[in-house]
Amino acid sequence: STSGAVLKKKAGPVKGSDVPRLNIGIFGSMNAGKSLLMNRITRQETSIVDSTPGTTADTKIALFEMHDVGPTKLFDTAGVDEAGDLGAKKRAKTLSSMKESDLAVVVVDADATAAGGPNLSWERELLEAAAHQGVLPLLLVNVKSGHVDKSAVDKARAALCEGLGAKATEGAAARGVAMAYAASDFSDLPTLIVDLADEADAIQRVTNFLQSNATRVKAFMPRALPERYLRPDAGVFLNIPMDAETPSMRLLRPQALVQEEAIRHWATTVSYRMDLGAARGDDAEARERERLRFQRALRAAIDACPPDAPKILVTDSQAMDVVHPWTLDETTGKPLVDITTFSIAMMHRMSGARLPLFADGMRKFQALRPGDKVLMAEACNHNRITDVCNDIGMVQIPDMIASHCDGVNIDHAFGREFPALDKGLSEYDLVIHCGACMIDHQKVRARISDALEAGVPITNYGLLMSYAYNGHDALDRVLQPWEETGAAAAGA
Repeated sequence: STSGAVLKKKAGPVKGSDVPRLNIGIFGSMNAGKSLLMNRITRQETSIVDSTPGTTADTKIALFEMHDVGPTKLFDTAGVDEAGDLGAKKRAKTLSSMKESDLAVVVVDADATAAGGPNLSWERELLEAAAHQGVLPLLLVNVKSGHVDKSAVDKARAALCEGLGAKATEGAAARGVAMAYAASDFSDLPTLIVDLADEADAIQRVTNFLQSNATRVKAFMPRALPERYLRPDAGVFLNIPMDAETPSMRLLRPQALVQEEAIRHWATTVSYRMDLGAARGDDAEARERERLRFQRALRAAIDACPPDAPKILVTDSQAMDVVHPWTLDETTGKPLVDITTFSIAMMHRMSGARLPLFADGMRKFQALRPGDKVLMAEACNHNRITDVCNDIGMVQIPDMIASHCDGVNIDHAFGREFPALDKGLSEYDLVIHCGACMIDHQKVRARISDALEAGVPITNYGLLMSYAYNGHDALDRVLQPWEETGAAAAGA
């Protein structure tokens, strides 16, 4: 069985603390009515509406709740037809938002569909981009003048949707994923003709239009842990070291997610704070005390479950140098318990069970040469206090890379957006990504798509640290829990 399911919004609310949002992007040319549509959906002045072309200078994001759909994120994007260097920058940002959308609403001025009106090449480009990215396209015709030639709309719609199914098939092949939808889901192009200036009518009709199409969205959201560890007889041991960068009064999102998921499914769950300073220190007595304390806690957790029940230890990646040897039987050398890391579990979920892709990226890590270029992609944007603790992205992994191969050039990308790159990701030989706990699954999958289209291998913090500390044995161990689900591979 696979660890997860295709979730359809109409099935009701998803249980748990990590409910995914539906992302709806609004796209089109300048002055088509995109910002007015944003305001009709949110029922407030969320975006500035003005007749001046290019009013929307950057993507505006709004979060709200849609009845029968759930948490929703809206993108109001800049017009794609603005000329000049600034227009090109806005267009790039708009197309980036397209990759993160589940539904793409392309807004067209009804007058543009009339005979002799402006051609719809930009709208066609947007619809093709949506299909290529596997984003369900919708067409909204905004009747500004109070009159619409429906025959002209039908003719324009037929031209716009031609070949979109083929574009979707090509895009899925380029991203290395199976088609989540039928080709007809793209070529049918659901269309709404509405006068957005008529507030009461527009609010109701737009809402119904979006709700009916939201039920078509499919999002494969696997559990953070494989299903066999999520049952009443299973045991989940959480190893949570804390350092100076650990926030107060809460666990990190991957830790909280795994813990909540295990508890919700009745698994016996034990949390343990490892003293990494003692475990790695020069004081042999302190190191032995910590080892014995750890093994007593682990043994109690194992004994709390039936002997043949599945058991897994999930640890911070930075503790793998200690956890791997300390969870091997001293006599036989065999594992006492299955292990993985929070970073790997989180990326498994956020990527849609694409761990084989990240495991395969480890081949490139092994083959790095002096002069190669690596992008460290970390989605969170907290301040780094490297003088107090060894930050994973700034200190630990760069040190591991230097130890493995001196002379590798490393760039860092912090926060929710990749930096503007003259050559895109293609200038890099490898992307090393964190667990992605601070961005949504749509952005994670957009980043994977960017890496694949650039031909750049991608791997993950947890996989790299497991291998760098303990070699193939540890890498195989942290991937083993997903082997039965088909979501792991011997990637290095």
